[in-house]
Amino acid sequence: MGRITDNRADVYQEITDQMIAMIEAGTRPWSKSWNGSTAPNIPLRFTGVPYRGINVLTLWVAAMTKGYAAPHWLTFKQAIALGGCVRKGEKGSVVVYANRIERVEENKAGEEVKRGIPFLKRYTVFNAEQIDGIEAKYPAPAPIITATNPDERDAELDALFGRVPVTLRHHGSQPYYQPSGDYVTMPEFADFHTSDDYYSTLAHELTHATGHVDRLARPSLISTKREDYAREELVAELGAAFISGAIGIKLHDREDHAAYLANWLQTLRSDKRAIFAAATQAQAAADWLLSSMAIETASQMEEAA
Repeated sequence: MGRITDNRADVYQEITDQMIAMIEAGTRPWSKSWNGSTAPNIPLRFTGVPYRGINVLTLWVAAMTKGYAAPHWLTFKQAIALGGCVRKGEKGSVVVYANRIERVEENKAGEEVKRGIPFLKRYTVFNAEQIDGIEAKYPAPAPIITATNPDERDAELDALFGRVPVTLRHHGSQPYYQPSGDYVTMPEFADFHTSDDYYSTLAHELTHATGHVDRLARPSLISTKREDYAREELVAELGAAFISGAIGIKLHDREDHAAYLANWLQTLRSDKRAIFAAATQAQAAADWLLSSMAIETASQMEEAA
């Protein structure tokens, strides 16, 4: 029995091709700021609950390429229900809904067993800037962290990251996470160009740390295979992007930018589901870290609603 997907275009390939096109152009879809000096917001549903995983990436790409600054996204029907109207000629952006359905099947022994079958369904949403009549309902949300001097440490961010139960050391010139010792090593704060560079790099290394066997037990963290290394780095990049977006900082541009882009391109070209899997793992890592920081995650918001 095959996977259940939308009966039109292959949404896995469509979104993967979109990511590949941006990376080929030299842009990481999850990091480029499209609104001056500000950091990208995590996209929000019409209810105010943040999108998650791959939908964050697809909507960031849409906002980046079309110049949207508003964080809220609505379906055509949701816009109408709120008294708004999507402007004529506006084109929507794709988001997906992933779940599993259970089917009862017979195994080789003739016994009835339940089998979970994953499926992916696509939806079209519009940015609040494409909709007339809802401006008063969706003012821009205030960032969790207020803007500070980019050349100075931020006490509020230090407090947030200090709650993460992973040992942090400052030494040398290269940031890294050491799985065997379970600690993160960072250069001194003064070695970074801006505070955003420091904190987003720290978020990257801490995302690696979430893969430890005593946390999320991510196999790619300790694998010696080259392709797994590329996937783990992609998870750490996306995890850092999700955390940075949640707390209002800009993602650091790596010095080895070109080499990593080449590795990620190879991974995405060989597996159209790779970006979906990486986004799911990165979201789990970001949830773990944000919960450690005592920042409410999207899952917690949905449970409270």
